[in-house]
Amino acid sequence: MSHIILTGATGLAGSAILHYCLASPLVSRVSILSRRAVEQGRDNPKVNVIIHEDFKTYPPEVLASLSDAAGCIWAQGISAIGMKESDYTEITVEYPLAAAQAFAAMNTERPFNFIYVSGDRADPSGRYPQMWSRVKGRAETLLLDLSKADPHFSVYNVRPAVMDPGNNWTAQRSKTTRDNILRGVVKVLEPLAPSQVSPLGKLSEVLVSLATGDGAPVPEGKGVLEEGRTILNTALRRMAGV
Repeated sequence: MSHIILTGATGLAGSAILHYCLASPLVSRVSILSRRAVEQGRDNPKVNVIIHEDFKTYPPEVLASLSDAAGCIWAQGISAIGMKESDYTEITVEYPLAAAQAFAAMNTERPFNFIYVSGDRADPSGRYPQMWSRVKGRAETLLLDLSKADPHFSVYNVRPAVMDPGNNWTAQRSKTTRDNILRGVVKVLEPLAPSQVSPLGKLSEVLVSLATGDGAPVPEGKGVLEEGRTILNTALRRMAGV
């Protein structure tokens, strides 16, 4: 059983990952970095919520409480709609990179797995016109560069598509009109283009397996890029058995 770190635990993906962690025999403890209380983890002996205001800095006392963690699932994120690129970059690139650097420094002699929840069509080359695609792609590249410089620090960039919580809504917010529209989109896509849908329960299973695993590259195959370090939704679904 492993101790893992989780961010974004009140959001759509992060809350589903937390829900899976609480039931998984692979996970002994979940340390959640969050700016606010996490209701799903309240009074659960597996959960340690660390109220963390500044995701660019990691004081010694915070790192001390995380020192025996086997990995981190970085599910923190925000929609780019209406955001300045500089503000989106701070959250999407600077926050996870600062965390990865801090976690790599505290684990200099034993393996540590960092799973970055990116997005379908993330691309640092600018092939796609969307700002978020370029920025997420930049985060992926910087994290992979960090991994290449440290043999004990393994990075997996995962690119889910349209996230489907199914009937198990765990996010710490009410459903919005957009959520209801996406649910309708999922019902259309699942039978016609399943590669465009990410069932959150199954996705969580894959991410936890990567976080608690041996850090080895994912075997080559459709949807696996960057020598087993970038995993597209087609590969995520295959790994999840859906």
